[in-house]
Amino acid sequence: MIFFSFIIPQIAYGAEISAMAEKSLFGPNDWIKIFVDIDGYSGGVVNWNSTQPDGTAISGSLASLKASKVTHTITRNAFDNQFGHWKIEYRYNDVKKLIDVEVEPIILLVTTDKLSYGSDDIATVQFHTNYYDANAAHAESLFVQILDDKGIPAKLVEDFTIKVYQPNIIEQFSMSNLLKHNPSGNYHAVVNYYNVKVDIPFVASNINSKTTIFLGSDKNLYDPGDSVEINVVISELSANSGVLTITSPSGKVNTKTISAVSSSNKVKFDGITSSEIGTYTIRFNYGENVATKTFDVLAESLAKPTLSDLGIEISLDKSQYRPGETVNAKISTSKSIENNIVYWFEDPTGNNANQISFVNPTSGTFTVPHILEIDSLPGPWKIHVKYGPVESFALFVISGEPVSPSEKILVDVFIPDWIRNNARGWAENQITDDDFAAGIEFLIKEKIILIPNLVHVGSSEAQIPDWIKNTASWWADGLISDREFANGIKFLVTSGIMQI
Repeated sequence: MIFFSFIIPQIAYGAEISAMAEKSLFGPNDWIKIFVDIDGYSGGVVNWNSTQPDGTAISGSLASLKASKVTHTITRNAFDNQFGHWKIEYRYNDVKKLIDVEVEPIILLVTTDKLSYGSDDIATVQFHTNYYDANAAHAESLFVQILDDKGIPAKLVEDFTIKVYQPNIIEQFSMSNLLKHNPSGNYHAVVNYYNVKVDIPFVASNINSKTTIFLGSDKNLYDPGDSVEINVVISELSANSGVLTITSPSGKVNTKTISAVSSSNKVKFDGITSSEIGTYTIRFNYGENVATKTFDVLAESLAKPTLSDLGIEISLDKSQYRPGETVNAKISTSKSIENNIVYWFEDPTGNNANQISFVNPTSGTFTVPHILEIDSLPGPWKIHVKYGPVESFALFVISGEPVSPSEKILVDVFIPDWIRNNARGWAENQITDDDFAAGIEFLIKEKIILIPNLVHVGSSEAQIPDWIKNTASWWADGLISDREFANGIKFLVTSGIMQI
């Protein structure tokens, strides 16, 4: 007799997968648990993959089910930001099962009692969330940071944390410390809880100080059809918005609302000069404060500079400074002419400081640093720049407490590029000793090189030994740093080798 033997593989005939979520709605910080049961399980691996709320996918496998059952746990927490609808699919051999899961999002509401605060005010802030841990020892913290309008942390204002062990939390904060070390203006309380962020804007203003508004236009005289750009500088911010109007000679009014007022604002009007010739009036309403200015539109341009293609642009590193801070003015010229560049400052009362002159040997962009005096008047200031027949200015505000020595940050010496150009020209005998000395005097006057008790010589000409040209040439070529060059000049002047 012949016997035949057969090995029959195990096949999951009629296998069926059932899956049930532990909860109908998982909390923001919960692990996801699914109870999986396979009827007709005959061993082997159960594969799974999940599509998260943001569209990304995760996957894995479940091995060695006991009694055909397993609790599948997806480990997660609220920091993953995966709130909302999850789709989880299980696959065993050719059998599939899809289950939907919901994860509750974190709700974070932050409200303030007012939109604007003075230096004597106490701000009341209320935090509300749907997720908290009543055990304060295990509760997560929310983090609060105060930033200015440029996203820079406020000076000498510490970030703080609050344990979230109840749904509603009320905290109070004094504005006096913020305004003691920072200027009035727009600020943001940025609150982070897990990965949820809320940004609450507010205005902090020293209401005891007088608000000064300066209105300026890019030109005093326009041709028909020209665009008009208005500069609005506010010394102390006390409201979130202001209204700017331009009234034509016939009384037609064009209005724009500045919805997010800062200390320095630029607003452009197009098409308002096309139809009428005459005097236009600018008016800016800001709370109870009003400022006005006029400009003219004429049929023919008058007294235009002979060098029409010569231009100057001035940009500042920021719009508001404290007394004692450094103003860095970037000056761009479109063309090089023989005239010196002259600049000076105008205070809020209209007084002009002494003019500072220097040679700009090439056209281009360079930076002029200027350290504000500790006793500088608060309010809107101008920096004027004149190059040949063309003159321009930029606006900035001085506000807040003076910079104290403990707040000053030591930075590397920065010497303007035009002085480097002077040094190269002097080393190559292209400019005179007096021209080079003018640059050194600028460094001393602007406190880039600090020389106490400097006594100027009686001679009308600078006395500079020729061998110093080697040092100037090395610095111009980048072989020594700005600080090394400045220290060298300081030594030469204080020791009497160089007389300025």
